[in-house]
Amino acid sequence: MNRFPLYLAAMTAVAMFAGAATAAFAAPQAGGGDGAQRPRMKIDANGDGVITREEAAKFPRLAERFDELDKNRDGKLDASERPQRRGGREHGGRHGGAGGAARLDTDGDGRISQAEAAESPRLAKNFAAIDANKDGYVVRGELRAYFQHERPKWEAERAQRFDAKFAEADLNRDGKLSKIEVQEKMPRLAAQFAFLDENRDGFLSKSELKPDGKR
Repeated sequence: MNRFPLYLAAMTAVAMFAGAATAAFAAPQAGGGDGAQRPRMKIDANGDGVITREEAAKFPRLAERFDELDKNRDGKLDASERPQRRGGREHGGRHGGAGGAARLDTDGDGRISQAEAAESPRLAKNFAAIDANKDGYVVRGELRAYFQHERPKWEAERAQRFDAKFAEADLNRDGKLSKIEVQEKMPRLAAQFAFLDENRDGFLSKSELKPDGKR
């Protein structure tokens, strides 16, 4: 079920983690005869940093591989599980993924040297922190451990952005969003208001706007 993103950056642009979400995986589509292009479709439609099965269903190739990619069987694809397109971020998604980083291993020895990491500013910046055994190389296990260690911090930052965006939209400070508030402050959610309003009380709570599993 599509949900309002934790950080809500997708209300004004594709998310935060080219995002997600994240138009990083959506290719431009050809326009009409005048050479104009149609708007890009975002796989991570609500910009919450993960791709749900419902979001993937709109992209047949991704939908076909969804179960294969969903390694932890949680029903969604996070940054480390999502496929990377050529020319995309070199270590995947918002914060990267071991699969995308493999492209930096130009000599094919199964590890990334500092020289190879220089092609990725983000990896180069965090190289020392990721290189747990201090051997001057980064391997897949070290990348995975680093992402797992940093994930709580990233989630906390997204939660802060979510709270700030919700507070900005809550004009009367009653802790919930009316349809008028959503129309004024979050127009892209207005059409989904009734669907998101699970208890049918005419308001959207923080819980109703958070993705499944984040309540």
